[in-house]
Amino acid sequence: MASAAERPLKVVLELKWDHKDIYDAKVSVTVIDSCYVPGKLHEGLPPGEVGIPEMEYLTFPFTHKEGICSDIVRTIDQTIKIRFSAAKPKATAFATVNGKVVGHDTKPFPK
Repeated sequence: MASAAERPLKVVLELKWDHKDIYDAKVSVTVIDSCYVPGKLHEGLPPGEVGIPEMEYLTFPFTHKEGICSDIVRTIDQTIKIRFSAAKPKATAFATVNGKVVGHDTKPFPK
């Protein structure tokens, strides 16, 4: 059986205009048991990943506790405000578990 850090998770990124050039970036990650503990959603690439300058990056880190876990599927959401730049017309959100990328989603900024 694959370790928790190797199991892919569903990641959904939603971008919603707030005001001026500020957008709400909501990242939803569907986890598959009760041992996933969310960290804080933040701007930037996960450690060790390489990106392109034309993309805004977000990372939603999780840890997976060892021990007994209940098999419960749930979605965990966090939202942060990010600034739109014409030089970065798209955003990508990554989910990591124990430092390893387990899923991502890319969306264009809505007009």
